[in-house]
Amino acid sequence: MAFVLETVLLLLFRLAYARNMQDIEIVLLPLWNAEDSAEMPLSFKAFDQSVELMLHRNDKITAPQFKIWKHSDTDIMEELELSKPISCHYLHRDDLSSAAVSLCGEHGVHGLIFLNNTTLEITPLQSQDISFFHDHFYIRRRSEMLGEPHIVRRTYSSLTFFEDDSDYSTQLYNYLTDGNEIREPLENVNRNNINDALTLELALFFDETGYNIFSPFFDKNDEKIIDMLLAYINGVQAIYHHPSLGIAIDISLVRLEIMQKQPRVLPHHDGERGKLLDSFCNYAMKENPEDEFHPDHWDMGLYVSGLDFYVVEAGQKNSATMGLAVVGGLCIKQYSCVIAELGVTNQFGKPFPSAGFTSVYIAAHEIGHNLGMHHDSVGNTCPRDGYIMSPSRGINGETAWSECSRDVAQNLPYTKPCLKDRPTSPISSRLDHSKFFNLPGREWTAKRQCEVLLRDKDATVATLYKVCESLQCKTPHRNGYYFAGPALDGTYCAPGKECRGGECKNALQMYPDFIQQGGWSEWKTGSCKSGCLMKSTGAQTRRRYCDRPMPKNTETGCQGLHYDVVLCKDDNLCKKKRKSMSEFAALRCGEFSERLPELDAKGGGLQAPHERERPWMACAIFCRRKDIASYYTPRVELNDLGLDPYFPDGTWCHVEEGQNYFCRQHHCLPESIRSDKTLQNDRQRNDDIEFGPQNAHAGRLRLDNQVIKYLSLGPDGLPLLTSLSYGIGFPPDEDEWIDKDYVELMKPTEETSFESSYRIRE
Repeated sequence: MAFVLETVLLLLFRLAYARNMQDIEIVLLPLWNAEDSAEMPLSFKAFDQSVELMLHRNDKITAPQFKIWKHSDTDIMEELELSKPISCHYLHRDDLSSAAVSLCGEHGVHGLIFLNNTTLEITPLQSQDISFFHDHFYIRRRSEMLGEPHIVRRTYSSLTFFEDDSDYSTQLYNYLTDGNEIREPLENVNRNNINDALTLELALFFDETGYNIFSPFFDKNDEKIIDMLLAYINGVQAIYHHPSLGIAIDISLVRLEIMQKQPRVLPHHDGERGKLLDSFCNYAMKENPEDEFHPDHWDMGLYVSGLDFYVVEAGQKNSATMGLAVVGGLCIKQYSCVIAELGVTNQFGKPFPSAGFTSVYIAAHEIGHNLGMHHDSVGNTCPRDGYIMSPSRGINGETAWSECSRDVAQNLPYTKPCLKDRPTSPISSRLDHSKFFNLPGREWTAKRQCEVLLRDKDATVATLYKVCESLQCKTPHRNGYYFAGPALDGTYCAPGKECRGGECKNALQMYPDFIQQGGWSEWKTGSCKSGCLMKSTGAQTRRRYCDRPMPKNTETGCQGLHYDVVLCKDDNLCKKKRKSMSEFAALRCGEFSERLPELDAKGGGLQAPHERERPWMACAIFCRRKDIASYYTPRVELNDLGLDPYFPDGTWCHVEEGQNYFCRQHHCLPESIRSDKTLQNDRQRNDDIEFGPQNAHAGRLRLDNQVIKYLSLGPDGLPLLTSLSYGIGFPPDEDEWIDKDYVELMKPTEETSFESSYRIRE
């Protein structure tokens, strides 16, 4: 066993005296070089228990010939030359234990080991964590060590990744294969072994519109876009590992195609869903090697688009659709294709359910159709609402599979044999979605999910209340709040807990017991800017970040504002004559009228008087309407468009007891007052009551007459209505998203095989 001794992990010290630390030990582990090692022996002793593993490299994370392509021109496609080191992810399984371990060089050892009644987590002891353990351990100088210190944490539980299904861990590890294995012909597949995890070999195509939406947000960094797409696919993977499905379906990426320019041979038809699906299916069929056993062949093509899909029904354009697929089309070459939206907003910039990571449920839904699943309640007895295959996809819940979907999934080994073939010789890449361990929310945190939804780096989490059912986001640059849909699996939801399958559950292994509160960075102040208006001043933004240090296993430690606006002198900026408020408002109203025809382009604008109960009033621009004799502020319509319906920060708005008031973050505040968390929360609550959720509706948003009056002034400049019932203008109705987002296949009378036996139902 000499080869085993080379990898022995040495036990350093035991936490025996601190009750809350008794399940943590520190072990030494040399940094591994996993290159060219298909197998790695690993043994160590922890908690008076010996653990012996034989790790097998997992070559099934991405398809062996996984490639990334980019369309930099309509007719030119190039393979991205990104670093592709050998796989460093390993699996183990025997009668006593199972494990998933990553041995990625200088990054240390990360892993989960599942024993009979305990689970062990191994993570590197980070340098910033060493001070925490000084009270519990004597840690020698690294030069005296035989390896690097790692934390081993023990939890007493029979849980594996999915605590609701005792057979699930078996399914999860059944795909462990020999490194020299090649694809088996379909006729050799053991059809009786239905517990084997199925594999969906996937090609993902990210279109030009989606690229143009996210590229500026990610600073035109393609690797950041790729990482987002890998997190996206891992989110879909987690959904297909939900125990309610009854069978594990692994997703293996074969190809990732990024379209900086839309290929000429792939017209998008402006998002008309039927034509777009046909266009993509034809494109994918031509690009996909026809031979099922070709290393670059894929089972399904997924077209992820930033276009707002639509269908014309009864002469009206319906944008409720967010994806389209052929039911049961998988394994039939011309129908193994689905389309799904990502990053889509309406004409006013308000996010659709597909704007952020809720799109993983849209993709999972459409993939479900292609696997053969119908909508719940359509031709079956399952309830219409509450599950992934519901005919509507809103922004709340619906994170599990229904019994009807489960029945289809459990028959897939028989109905969709292309899911049973196996990978070729191991070629792997660091660009693996499984690096997120089916918990992408740990890296793509709730805040980052909000940033993606709103494409705003100042976006943050409004509340953690029911975050696993629907994440609520806000930003200082818009009023109201926004639902991002169910938070990604792995998202922090409470101390020691994370979202999994739409529920807030005890965190799985990765979180150690200790908590590190976050700390603020220094404020970074922007330059002074001014609208150069009469009696006004300048304003500058300030930002700070909760990264000194980063919080660990808690959301506490960074109290107060992360974004603020302060006043500044603008004398050096405003050398010309200053404009009056009405002159400035008239110019802006002319711009607004180009987007809102109900506004009179030449009717002028004005500033409203200050109201204590509505501190935004004197900072909002009011424009004359054509349809009624009043002035109106388009706060709702322009909230998400980048057309600011407010006077610039620093605008004079009121005087009281000799003290001037100025606009800051669209609220009229005394000059002497400093922003604080309480003041900001009060303003946010007022905006939330007035605005409610600001997500887009499927149809055109029609404001209630009371809302219009609430946002209006009479010809005399006085308000028409000063109070508003909560949510009156924005009644939630997820039924508006009900859509027939699938195309049926029709079998002929005499059944034959595959593509010759199907045609599209007209």
